[in-house]
Amino acid sequence: MAAALGERVFALLGSRFWRWLDRRIPPSSPIVLSQRNVFIFPTPTGFAFGGLIGLLILGGINYQSSLVYAVAFLLGSMFLVTILYTFRNLSGLRLELVGARPGFVGEDLEFTVRVTRPAAGSGRARGREGIQLGWPRGIMQWAELYEREAATVRVYLAASRRGFFHPGRLLIETYYPLGLLRAWTWVDLGARALVYPRPLFDELPQTSSGRRDEGELIDPQGSEDFSDIRAYRAGDPVRHILWRSFARGGELAVKRYASYLEPRLWLDLEATRGSLEERLSRLTGLALQAARLDREFGLRLGALTVPPARGEAHLERVLRALALHGLPDADASTGEAGRGR
Repeated sequence: MAAALGERVFALLGSRFWRWLDRRIPPSSPIVLSQRNVFIFPTPTGFAFGGLIGLLILGGINYQSSLVYAVAFLLGSMFLVTILYTFRNLSGLRLELVGARPGFVGEDLEFTVRVTRPAAGSGRARGREGIQLGWPRGIMQWAELYEREAATVRVYLAASRRGFFHPGRLLIETYYPLGLLRAWTWVDLGARALVYPRPLFDELPQTSSGRRDEGELIDPQGSEDFSDIRAYRAGDPVRHILWRSFARGGELAVKRYASYLEPRLWLDLEATRGSLEERLSRLTGLALQAARLDREFGLRLGALTVPPARGEAHLERVLRALALHGLPDADASTGEAGRGR
């Protein structure tokens, strides 16, 4: 009971914090960091450092030692200067989302962020180092701007559902220079990436086919489409023998029945087994295999039909249709439920 109550209180406080953050730091790309959107607080090491200063002051008072006072005031001055340097390491940075690469469910999606420090000639044009950025559920990446004005950083985050994926606010933090304080901020750069269904690989549909001038020809059992007449061969069905021709010329001939095969491959949702997500995953795997084999293929996805074609652009169109199938307001970028924080 107490644990459930604590979780509800924590969720309520968390939702209020994110709403406050949306007002304090509205979504924007690019965004420039300043005193309005950068927070700073001592680390556990910083608290221990402050405790040491307090003990030194108490010792100096107790023993009336000027040297102890001097050390305490020196360390205190160092702590105050560190606040300035830690804040300045983030202040003035310009963050911009450069791009996002699509991926499949379960993969780490790649987002590219450009970090730029103030240009030479401005009062804040100094090297920046020890900067980390990323999402807490992902892997934090480093950005070093000591000898250059801009750096391109690739950050990654795993996606668990198909559709449009919104990773939410990006964390930027630094412990420079002494690790006594942590300066950080949460920025929403409008990051979004398309997530394709997880591919399940099956064998492509197999057909027995031959070649004629009219196109691809197959000769299935039970076909009722007349093709031509040829000489009788052992094993031909008796019902196909032309008895009138045999009576006139004494030679056995048979009717040949065949059907013409559409040489292009069609991927059809209704012809695939499994649940909706399984069928989409199977169609994704078939599309990838067909593209790898340079097969011309099309897609039938409910009311949507993608005409057969080849190439990377066609494959991307098919995968996009599979990723957004059945999702509400998919074109309005609401395919991925929830904003990861």
